[in-house]
Amino acid sequence: MFKRQLKYNLIKFLRLKGSPSKLALGFAVGACVNFYPTFGFGVPLAGLAAGIILASIPAGLLGDIIFKPLFPVFFYLNLLTGHLLWTSRTQNVHHVWKALMDPKLSTMADIGKVFFTGAIVNSIILGTILYIFINFIVERYRLSILKWLVSKSRGKRNCV
Repeated sequence: MFKRQLKYNLIKFLRLKGSPSKLALGFAVGACVNFYPTFGFGVPLAGLAAGIILASIPAGLLGDIIFKPLFPVFFYLNLLTGHLLWTSRTQNVHHVWKALMDPKLSTMADIGKVFFTGAIVNSIILGTILYIFINFIVERYRLSILKWLVSKSRGKRNCV
């Protein structure tokens, strides 16, 4: 089931219209939305963000949907990165988790500062890596990957 869904999304992505850079930019922006708590509005925000920067909106939506299951990992990564940037190296990152249980407003403001700093840094890093990687793949291998995927799926249908 997972393999079939992955293949379907890949075919869908490769068939999108637009230049490789617009597809890559839309996909990267859509994926980076998952670094922020969007409270159920991630997909519309990904499409909106892709539209604002004149990237591919469907690629942005697809990037958000594909990276959505990684939100808990991104959440922890945001705290870890922000913690490394804002606190001394001797403190343990588990101090941040303990502070989350403290309902003081000043503590929450500190956690928010750490979290959003980490989110911005991680978004820039992941967005840049995804943009370069997706742009390269789509530019060079779009047609050959699409032909291979379609021929492989046709062969399986004829066998059954």
